[in-house]
Amino acid sequence: MTTAPAADAAARATRRERVRHLADQGKSARAIAAELGVGKDTVRRDLEALRQEAPADAPPKAPIRELVALRNERAFATVAQLRAVVEQVDAERIPFLVLRDVEARHLDAELRQHAATLARIINELHVWRPALKESAADPPLRG
Repeated sequence: MTTAPAADAAARATRRERVRHLADQGKSARAIAAELGVGKDTVRRDLEALRQEAPADAPPKAPIRELVALRNERAFATVAQLRAVVEQVDAERIPFLVLRDVEARHLDAELRQHAATLARIINELHVWRPALKESAADPPLRG
């Protein structure tokens, strides 16, 4: 029979291995936390513990600049995909295709939810890059 502290240690070790794997893929603490269903502070503690456990002769991790560059590439690719999907949805002329009120309400709710998520992302971008607020009236960049 496994004791509670031993079970906790085993669960923690399993979670840390999953955290290590996801972090090695370049995922953020927030993304890892969401995927594992834990708090981002838990992920940060796990990452710190993993750093302290690493042997001195362990191969060096990729420099932070490389990880950030990789995440930036993925972010820009994702935004390009988002742009393509939005353009496709716009081209469908959906307001003219919805036949029933129940469909319209569902579509309205879903689009508003996605719009709210995008607005939150934009607001976070403005918090971290205040200079963007000054140029908010500039036309969007097209890639």
